[in-house]
Amino acid sequence: MKPGWEHIKRIIPAALSTVCLALLLLAVSFSWFFSPVAFAKESARPGQIILTWTGDPATSQTITWLMPNNPPAWVQYLKADEFDGNFAHAQRMNAGGAAFDSAHYRYTVNISGLTPDTKYVYRIRSKRARSELLSFTTAGDAQEFSFLYMGDVQSGYAGWGSMLDSVYQTYPQIKFSLLGGDLTNNGDDETEWGQFLDAATGVFSRVPVMPAMGNHDGYMYLKFFALPDNGPEGLKQEFYSFDYGNAHFVVLNSNNNTDERVKQWLREDLQGTTKSWKFAMFHHPAYPAFEDYKTIDESIRENWVPILEQNEVDIVFSGHQHEYMRTHPIFQGEVRTDPAAYGIVYVMGNAGSKTYTGGSGFPYIAREQYGSNYQVISIDGDVLTLTAKDATGELIENYTINKSVIAAPADTAVAR
Repeated sequence: MKPGWEHIKRIIPAALSTVCLALLLLAVSFSWFFSPVAFAKESARPGQIILTWTGDPATSQTITWLMPNNPPAWVQYLKADEFDGNFAHAQRMNAGGAAFDSAHYRYTVNISGLTPDTKYVYRIRSKRARSELLSFTTAGDAQEFSFLYMGDVQSGYAGWGSMLDSVYQTYPQIKFSLLGGDLTNNGDDETEWGQFLDAATGVFSRVPVMPAMGNHDGYMYLKFFALPDNGPEGLKQEFYSFDYGNAHFVVLNSNNNTDERVKQWLREDLQGTTKSWKFAMFHHPAYPAFEDYKTIDESIRENWVPILEQNEVDIVFSGHQHEYMRTHPIFQGEVRTDPAAYGIVYVMGNAGSKTYTGGSGFPYIAREQYGSNYQVISIDGDVLTLTAKDATGELIENYTINKSVIAAPADTAVAR
């Protein structure tokens, strides 16, 4: 054996151990850098994208989304007939994030100056991520259009999301949706809000949604939704209104149904519209399907219904009692049996998995059915058709209002 060999044999294993340890540490570093967790922190896609309106639906579109970190982000958009597969010539609107919950930042932009009755394609970008290709269509001066109404979601979010997807596949012509409140069971629960938004974004990233506050909605509702800023001072976004085509919509927070500011605003708002159709939406029913002994319905009938009647509102959409119910036309507390006599029709919906059974048998109830359901409302000039279906798509009823044969109410005394 050559001199020094024993010394060399002692050095080689130590050197190999050092090299192996260095390679192992390098591998671990690379595996973390390219791991799903690390990559997600750098490039999480914009998600839970929801369309609403804060301005004129004919010339603007509001887009809200969440991201798990706070990078600069922007929306790219252009007319669909100018889109050739890339966004090289798209317009861009920048957005900054604001803390939403413990894990997400909320971004919102309002795109204005759009062309009425036009389809646009859009996507959301950050430096390292982008959303899928999406689209929206601005409103026109339409005498003919359809919209969707859904009552309480509150539970069963995945099932509700599947129903919503199915409705959109069956009725791709719907222009927007109304949600009648109680979107989640716990209005401050981050997990529930995540489940709701996950279920909603598939459709409502393409079709705007306009919600009302329910008794289960709270902090996260107000923090997430971007809504019209035209309500009474101090109560904006809880109360608001908007126009679409030949229809005017007023949305109220029925948790606050005695405030004089609201009553004055409601009078002025309804008196200020020239639209043919008028709709109101609030969570608690003015005419309940069954007695719950909470007296909210009585308060609404005292404070709001006279104003709605004076201004000839056609339909009031509500929820809260977790079933489908439609009333006969009602005016000043009386059912109207003459087809030519004016009265408000009250429609109650329930979209989630929580259901109640009625049974009070009030004489104003024209149709009632339990379980999850939805309503598609189609307007064609002076004729409105409401189609109510259950969660499986089975028909509950079709109901029609023809304004051309309805006379204005004889008693138009000013509501107090």
